[in-house]
Amino acid sequence: MFTLWQRAEAPLSLAVGDRVDYSNTTLEAGRRTTELVRVQCVGDGADGWLLEILPLEATPRGLAPRPGEGLRLVLSHDVSRRQGDLAALVRRVVQWSGGRGRTLDPQEWRGDPLAASLLDADFRPDVVSTQGATTRVVGGADLLCSQFTLVAADTARITLPRGEMIQVHRREISVAVHPGVPFLGLAFAAERSETSATVIPAGRRSPPPPTQKVETMELVGYGRDAAPALAGS
Repeated sequence: MFTLWQRAEAPLSLAVGDRVDYSNTTLEAGRRTTELVRVQCVGDGADGWLLEILPLEATPRGLAPRPGEGLRLVLSHDVSRRQGDLAALVRRVVQWSGGRGRTLDPQEWRGDPLAASLLDADFRPDVVSTQGATTRVVGGADLLCSQFTLVAADTARITLPRGEMIQVHRREISVAVHPGVPFLGLAFAAERSETSATVIPAGRRSPPPPTQKVETMELVGYGRDAAPALAGS
């Protein structure tokens, strides 16, 4: 969600009542998982913006937050500067489970999969390219989106008893954004990561098989009608 926080190509917008709903799909090692998540702004206080990150479930009336589940956090107003460590701008995190809230210390919430993945902004692309506009349909509305792609690659050398293994990790993020969508304008995002290795000299030892992971975020709803779902924190 916030990986693109520092990118000028993503139109940053935040106001009380903002809401975005995403369908997140992960494909890894032949396994496919899908989850529905809502990010919403429900307050603006002296310490910063009050955000809720909520797992969603389908109901006869549409998507709704899973009762008593999610994260509530306070994010400094300095987020608008798009500088520094995004995680350092988090003032407070309350984890809700089973209808009860518990304040997490920084070590705890940094290790929480939901919080850690959504606040991951440590991505420095080597190449940024733009593509032509595309239209995405969300809630019956046509959104004419601009598109861009970020690519980064890291190489690591590992010394073996009789040679060397060269490991390359490549990460590519493709994004479609629209200024009418709250937070970072994300209408769609796809991240592909791949790790491959070669062994020198060849033949003495087989390198590990390449690994691939594909994650997508597809906007399924948004609005300015957010209401607090995690009360009492």
